[in-house]
Amino acid sequence: MSRKAKYLLLAIVICLSGLRLWHLKADFTVAPFYSQEKAALTDEGFYTGAALHHFELGQAYLPGGWNPGVFMPIWPVLVGGVFHFTGISIVAARTLAVVCTWLSVLLAYAVTRQYRSQKFAMAVALLMAANSLGFIFSRLAILEPAFVFFLLLAVYVAGKLRPGNYFLAATVGFIFVVLTLTKTTGPFVLPAVLYPIWVKNRESRPDAWKLLGTALAVIFICLGTAKFIWARHYASDIQIILGIAPLWQLTHSLPRLVRFFFRGTWIDPVLFPLALAGFVAAAFRLRFLWRDPLFMLAFLWETGYAGFIVFHYDGPPRYFVPLIVPTIWLGLLFWQWLWQQHRLAGQVAAACIAASLCWNLFMIGSYLAHPRYTLVQAAAQVKSIIKNAPSVNPLLIGRGADQISLLSDGFPSMDRDGMLPVAEKIKMYRPGWYMDWREYDQPTRLPEVDHFQFIERDKFLIRGPQGQMYLTLFQIVPVS
Repeated sequence: MSRKAKYLLLAIVICLSGLRLWHLKADFTVAPFYSQEKAALTDEGFYTGAALHHFELGQAYLPGGWNPGVFMPIWPVLVGGVFHFTGISIVAARTLAVVCTWLSVLLAYAVTRQYRSQKFAMAVALLMAANSLGFIFSRLAILEPAFVFFLLLAVYVAGKLRPGNYFLAATVGFIFVVLTLTKTTGPFVLPAVLYPIWVKNRESRPDAWKLLGTALAVIFICLGTAKFIWARHYASDIQIILGIAPLWQLTHSLPRLVRFFFRGTWIDPVLFPLALAGFVAAAFRLRFLWRDPLFMLAFLWETGYAGFIVFHYDGPPRYFVPLIVPTIWLGLLFWQWLWQQHRLAGQVAAACIAASLCWNLFMIGSYLAHPRYTLVQAAAQVKSIIKNAPSVNPLLIGRGADQISLLSDGFPSMDRDGMLPVAEKIKMYRPGWYMDWREYDQPTRLPEVDHFQFIERDKFLIRGPQGQMYLTLFQIVPVS
């Protein structure tokens, strides 16, 4: 690759990375491709809630409330650190997510260089920076950008391990603990994190086992301690936030597996089918791929996280963000073999990848070209109404209340989810305000609370992922 081509690709990657900061307060996209996504209305508030509560209410943990920060504390700690310097700010929180994505692109390049050429690594960085799914979700203050960053960091450090370097092995274990405390899906990608340690040291198997043992010891000690603390002090929160029904999950896993193969095109409409084709080819013909370290790393990452999606919840597009990197690796590896062994098929695949790249760029461009700010404007108006009623408790309760607080740069808020029913929360905390989301043809859902009356104060039209929605604000008035 010529020096000019390298600089051109680098400039494109930098531009695409910088564009993530453009119109950072804008509404989430309404493209049909992402119509099943509702995270933009709630999840930023959910996972920064501990930081918000710390600054606005003086305590990160709310008894009876929705407290995911107990089990996933890394993101609220990072956001809280930023808020310490900036104050509560949606721009600051989303910028932190964008920075995590920038570092992820750099790490994806670095990890690829451990196993492949510079040209291959630059193609990975370009496709990752240009991926519309990753672009759109990197602009939300949710868990996935930080999770992918810590996962790539763990994989990169694991690839640097050599016999006798037990400190670095312990570091890999510690980074894995951090990524698991960022998002509890970490155990599903543990084989992908440990595999580079094995493949880089397998010539001396006793040394490889010692390094793996060191990393695993750190993981078990740290996560075991965390689990002990959770079980001793937060048992009720575990049932609400982490509780699952394994039998139900297993009995419904087959249809979710089928849907996964269709929903995987959310990652990329060309690279995901190429990745699947590469896996099928490796299973039946291209057995040498199982000896390729990058293929095995991508395979373990892809199948591990796919296992989480199939077993737990074949959810919305954001669940597929952690699969962008391994999908690009697998797709490019299979394309590379096609190009070398079946040139015509390789040329067709290359044309399809180029078309997919153009489609991703079009999705990004159309999103940035038509920004709307209905959600952040509604949040600012909600805050204004609350502040202009000084005799009323400023605490707002309702599903997505923390999201509205974050978008308006902070005021006291509390989500309606959690251990206690919303009626009990209202009696305990005596908030002055309640909010409700609804679609156009749905009635307002108000809790039944003795001795409290809900008076509608305002209604805001929001452009949600599935179309128009309404945010209705009510004042809670005690009735004797």
